[in-house]
Amino acid sequence: MQEILELSRPAGAGSLTEITAAMQDAAIAHSLDLDIGFARMLRDFGVLWMLVRCAVDLRRLPVGALRLRTFLRAPSATSSIRDFSLFDEDGPCGEAMQCWVLADAKTRKIVNLKTIPMLWTLPTPAPERTAVLRRIPSPEDLTDAALWTVAPEEIDGNGHLNNVVYVRHAEALQDAPCTGLEIQFDRECFAGEVLRLQTAGGFVRGVKADGAESFRCRFRKESAL
Repeated sequence: MQEILELSRPAGAGSLTEITAAMQDAAIAHSLDLDIGFARMLRDFGVLWMLVRCAVDLRRLPVGALRLRTFLRAPSATSSIRDFSLFDEDGPCGEAMQCWVLADAKTRKIVNLKTIPMLWTLPTPAPERTAVLRRIPSPEDLTDAALWTVAPEEIDGNGHLNNVVYVRHAEALQDAPCTGLEIQFDRECFAGEVLRLQTAGGFVRGVKADGAESFRCRFRKESAL
């Protein structure tokens, strides 16, 4: 049971979509090492891990192979924060974080993490990072940019649209490479649904057919590190 798990991506990562895909792989690998992976949580507790917030901040897009180190913070009743340190062949190149919740597999309602005591005994490095993920405000000057029909191959093991796919479609609407990303997932999407993608500068919002907001995403070209 590793406090910090390191994963290498020899092919590197030339976009934020590829960064978030590598983060997904690292999170899955670490959850399996900690014995809190998808199959265990569903089988023993009837719950699913769901990503609700994510942020990436790069000094630069990685040069050559990418290495990720991932580690947890102590959980709260409502969420589990996962942090990342990113490295390329020139050294540290960025940081990232994810916010996860647990949802009942049948009702899809959020579950209190305190009902699963084992989550409170997992190893976490000290001192913890203190960065927080805040709700992303929507600009007022949004315009329709694209329609996207969710394909069956874009669905993950939770039965909903995979988080990396949101980033891929949103990043495709940017006019230049970006090194920063914040995204929040408000409502699940499923195969066959049509999302209307709206943009304003580096902001992208996905709206479902009934007018409900599915996700909102903000890109940056300048690093905050």
